[in-house]
Amino acid sequence: KIREVGVDVDADDVSARATAILNRVKELESFGYTFEGAEASVDLMILHGNENYCPPFKVLDYSAMVFDTNLDSASRVLDANSDVTPHENSKTTTARATIKVRTINMDDASTEKPYIDRLEVSDGNGPVDALASALKQALMPNHPHIEDLELVDYKVRILDPESATSAATRVMIEFRDNSSGEVWTTVSVDRNVISASLNALVDGLEYALVDHGCLLHDF
Repeated sequence: KIREVGVDVDADDVSARATAILNRVKELESFGYTFEGAEASVDLMILHGNENYCPPFKVLDYSAMVFDTNLDSASRVLDANSDVTPHENSKTTTARATIKVRTINMDDASTEKPYIDRLEVSDGNGPVDALASALKQALMPNHPHIEDLELVDYKVRILDPESATSAATRVMIEFRDNSSGEVWTTVSVDRNVISASLNALVDGLEYALVDHGCLLHDF
């Protein structure tokens, strides 16, 4: 598996690397992670364990908010004879995300900095949709092919329901590259469902860009 993701290691080091990765997987699984069906996250874990690997981008900070112009819950109840679906009946609710991403500077070759920070804002049907849109907007100037990237599934599971609203959540996101047909899944766990979702989003987009060079490991 280590060699499959392009990590060049000596035969003597393979066993030690494999043991370290296995221990890391077991540790994360004790916190609620599951890597069955989320091999993209395993691949990234292997890559991040290689000192020669650097990610194609880095999220510096983000924010997400939801705003609603209709807080009357009674008015949200659908009429028994209505053909309008719930998501069509709540057009007053939306979300806005702001994200700052550091990526390779391909705009100005004369600058002393090999990277550029991009700040993007996007609206969406919810905070995760808005974050996904803003992240793609920040990366598309350098990686236009991610326009073909689509989020096809989003799953959230509560890991310790007895903790109520402070419960840990596991998020799994499935991606598809419509140009190649490739499909992959990433996973993240956090007590903040938005943070877990963003981490899974970042992993999914990083996985799509692992074949692209980067200069960010020193910054």
